[in-house]
Amino acid sequence: MISIRHHFPGRIRFRVSGTELDGLSEWLRTGLLAIQGVKAVRINEAAASIVIDYDSQLTAPDELEQWLDQLNWSSATQSESEPVFTRGDIALNLLGLLAASFIPKGVSGFTTYPLIANTLVEGVSQLSQGKIGTEVLDATAIGLSAARGDYRTAMLTQTLLSAGEYMEQQTSRNSDALLSELMQPRHSKVWVRRGDAEVQLNSDELVIGDRVLLGPGDAVPADGTITSGNALVNQASLTGESVPVRREDGAYLYAGTVIHDGRAELEIDKVGSETTTAKIGEIIAQSLSEKSQTQMTTTEMAERRVKITLAIGSLVFALTQDFERLASVFLVDYSCALKLSTPVTFKSIMYRAAKHGLLLKGGRAIENLAEADTCIFDKTGTLTYGDLEVTDVICLREQENARELLAMAASVEEHCNHPLAQAVVDAAHHHELPHIDHGEVQYVIAHGLKSSINDMPLLIGSRHYLESHENVDFTLLEETICELEQAGKHMLFIASDQKPIGVIGLKDTLRAEVRETLQALRDSGIKNLVLLTGDTASKARQLTAELGFDLFFAEATPESKAKVVAELQRKGHKVLFVGDGVNDAPALTQADVGLAMSKGTELAHMAADAVLLNDCLAGVADARQLANEAINLVQSNIRLAERVNSGIMLAAAMGYLSPGMSALLHNGTTLAVLARAVAIRNG
Repeated sequence: MISIRHHFPGRIRFRVSGTELDGLSEWLRTGLLAIQGVKAVRINEAAASIVIDYDSQLTAPDELEQWLDQLNWSSATQSESEPVFTRGDIALNLLGLLAASFIPKGVSGFTTYPLIANTLVEGVSQLSQGKIGTEVLDATAIGLSAARGDYRTAMLTQTLLSAGEYMEQQTSRNSDALLSELMQPRHSKVWVRRGDAEVQLNSDELVIGDRVLLGPGDAVPADGTITSGNALVNQASLTGESVPVRREDGAYLYAGTVIHDGRAELEIDKVGSETTTAKIGEIIAQSLSEKSQTQMTTTEMAERRVKITLAIGSLVFALTQDFERLASVFLVDYSCALKLSTPVTFKSIMYRAAKHGLLLKGGRAIENLAEADTCIFDKTGTLTYGDLEVTDVICLREQENARELLAMAASVEEHCNHPLAQAVVDAAHHHELPHIDHGEVQYVIAHGLKSSINDMPLLIGSRHYLESHENVDFTLLEETICELEQAGKHMLFIASDQKPIGVIGLKDTLRAEVRETLQALRDSGIKNLVLLTGDTASKARQLTAELGFDLFFAEATPESKAKVVAELQRKGHKVLFVGDGVNDAPALTQADVGLAMSKGTELAHMAADAVLLNDCLAGVADARQLANEAINLVQSNIRLAERVNSGIMLAAAMGYLSPGMSALLHNGTTLAVLARAVAIRNG
């Protein structure tokens, strides 16, 4: 039975009665995060409590309650869960530490035992299952201190433990927020032809076979095939490429792309979770749920040290029959420093990275950034700004010069919002060229423009359009065209009276910091720099030579990018992929670490392990440097904790340290390690 215990706008707490929640936290959390409007979920299995943070504009308490009431508990999937720590737990432990420090022992025991009870129970529970892990050592260390009446040491250890667990769980909650944002359905109103009628529906009501009517500005709501019409489709959300492409009958469109111009009828063949975008989302959700390998390694290391500590303590007691030495040895707990230093270091470096314009999504992103030996760059929007600029104006008629030709083209192109047209208009404004009077402009979708100047027809567009549709022959310019292509340039062709009169060459603007960034990556240990582009091989080869890449892959398709990453990984490389489009999402996820540009698409940001918050490519090298610094500190802290604690344990075993001094030195070491981890946040 579900009941609301507390509620105010944006947050609600449910109590579940009659059903055990043990092991169901992850199952419940995943389901709740898939509800539109849910931002965060916290579940306390012991208290049978579910706390949900939500957007009151997108969902309501009664909808959440209805969802919980309709749950099929028989289909629940159990998984191992851990106690939930909050700031309230840390505050209580701090109060307990103060009480144990300043009130008489006879009284402080009453405040200490309730606070350490859960830790003791966990240790006993683990022992009863035949396991010896960090919980046993935590319980033993705290229990021995409490049994000896050393409540201050017991509470200090308990406070450090709860603080570290809270930090780890905060990282997990941040991942929940990312998952929530990713999994929210993006619904819109669409017009659908059903039979002879046209009806407006929510996009989530679409079914396979529906025919959606699309016009300028409409987002494609689901995957499907164009059955009639033609349109310019902006695929920047899918490919990262800024230039819209022509799509006609039989062409396939993907959810999330946008109709730039024209009209088309789309027959839906995939909806909901079957769409390409949703499939990418599933891959991302899986990758975000993975734990840091370094954290898992240090946890395993700490658990191995538990057995060593217990063995040494048992040996010391067997030889000396000295309970004080036994307590001194057991109070040297490697696990605090080993377990806490890694998440605190990662959290500190994430904070520092964010202050410098870089979002790092957890420890796995950091460690993989440090291990990468190969960096792949998608070109458009990554190495370039994605904006085009005019570089060449070639005039073929004697009665005109390049400035006049550019002015004519810009006067006509200002009636079009295509990126190539906008670049021509911007160039004319930059050179302060006059506007040329012209006749009515006819826009041929996805091909070009028709107009007239001084009663002479003027055609501007692609070579294919002018040659195939208007019978204009540009073969006399073949050598020049080849040179422009080899230089990696786009071209606009201009003709009049079925004769060529000029060509305008345009090029992506290369980021000013590209060379510096590539060199910084090499200096940081990256051995292979790889260019990945949808351009022709000649354009890719030219850019590779210009920037000093080691390898390039040209004419890349959305499907091939992840395959390129996988092939390099198969050869043993650790791959960092830098991109910005939705079609980069599979490659960003396939890579050992994916990094998305700040102006990249939303789905690319969700797929990436790291996101630049500022539009500067130098952030890629900064990310690598920060990752190296974090891993170096983690390894340094591990060595420090092991060496100092080993020295303390040896002194305790030799009888040189009392239990109080042993605990003080051990906790001092832990605090020193944590202080180093925290200090890195300020660089």
